[in-house]
Amino acid sequence: MLRRILAILAGRLVAFLCRCLKKGGTSLPGFLALKLDPDLIKGLIAGYRKVIIVTGTNGKTTTTNLLASILRASGLRVVSNSEGANMPAGVATALLGRRGEVAVLEVDEGSLALVTGQVQADVVVVTNLLRDQLDRYHELEQLAGAIKIALAHTPDAALVLNADDSLVTSLGDGRSTVRYFGLARTPWSQETTREVLEGHICPHCHQPLGFKFYHYSHLGDYFCPRCSYRRPRAEYEGRGLQLKPGGTDFNLVHPGGALFLHTPMPGIYNVYNILAAAGTALYLGVEPATIVRVVASFLPGQGRAEAFNLRDRRITLMLVKNPTGMGVALRTLATGRQKMAFLLAINDLAADGRDVSWLWDADLTPLLAVRGNPIICAGLRAGDMAICLKYQGIKAADLEVIPDPAASIECLLAKPVKEALILCTYTNLAVYRRLLQHRGARSEVTPGTSLPGVS
Repeated sequence: MLRRILAILAGRLVAFLCRCLKKGGTSLPGFLALKLDPDLIKGLIAGYRKVIIVTGTNGKTTTTNLLASILRASGLRVVSNSEGANMPAGVATALLGRRGEVAVLEVDEGSLALVTGQVQADVVVVTNLLRDQLDRYHELEQLAGAIKIALAHTPDAALVLNADDSLVTSLGDGRSTVRYFGLARTPWSQETTREVLEGHICPHCHQPLGFKFYHYSHLGDYFCPRCSYRRPRAEYEGRGLQLKPGGTDFNLVHPGGALFLHTPMPGIYNVYNILAAAGTALYLGVEPATIVRVVASFLPGQGRAEAFNLRDRRITLMLVKNPTGMGVALRTLATGRQKMAFLLAINDLAADGRDVSWLWDADLTPLLAVRGNPIICAGLRAGDMAICLKYQGIKAADLEVIPDPAASIECLLAKPVKEALILCTYTNLAVYRRLLQHRGARSEVTPGTSLPGVS
């Protein structure tokens, strides 16, 4: 008991000092507190009415923040690691703050077992499983196996799973309570794909899966030609999708009826995030009207397609960390733009993943549709990025290699365009955000909209 009291006091003191020094402090307080009491999370989580864990490769932070916002709007006191610090230290830091009734915790998929070993969750949401940081997570089948073991630590939790991801749906095998979310065929669905596919093997009989259509990567309507494994019926399904310049509209069909949802967030990937969060909220009994209202006003957090206004131009900052994320971001944010500048900032530090071979699997062809637009390659692996672009057909005359972040931003701002897109890996995210703000950029994210306090 004394050890726990000392750990809590030390963690809260460090959190206070971080706030005073304006040094962030989303993980350090919890890191130090866990050194003093390795079982601290188990003690801090006791007494919460509901505990929801959100994990997966892409979309964790947006899904977590949206779900937390919906639950707050329904009148609940919610604690969440809303800034995306999703390792055990980040979870502990969030729990060291004010107590609440409900905890909505984003958890790194590689650290899930460390958290479920101390937390008996009521609901676990799995967004998707995509190839990411091979040096940490290895192959997808290994990752899915590790997540299944982690879920065994919390056997009574209801699972909310992505029906369109064959690896994710396999996590529900043998579980008593499983709910699925998914997306029906859209005008943008494809019967074939040029993407390098992962997760296309049947998890039951290990034969290649067939697909009626793809949304992106291996997400779509799949079936096994040999056994009975196929996409399950989604209790929370998006239908009638309309992608518009001012946002996205679709219907969420659920067992109790249907909701018409409008979101200012772009892209199919954000539709999945909304389906995950809204489906979980419906499962928890939140009033549909509350969900509609929050989704309509919710904006993504820092670096999640965050838009800035600077020098009479709009600059979008987006985190990318795997081939699927890169390809989807380019298709969503670059398609249809006549004159636009691009900055691709790639690092290979530990938090980014040392192995950047994923760049070769990313579909960069949307940039071919905007030939003549300037493309700047930056970061520690700027040269690798430029070579990948060249091999996918981008002309050398359209490329500039400027590794230094500050110099690359100045180059971007010198381009005669009204729109620009910055795609960067994790360790570049805060750097470029700070560089933009120091030059007077104003973020379109309203403070407090999705970040009450990053995949």
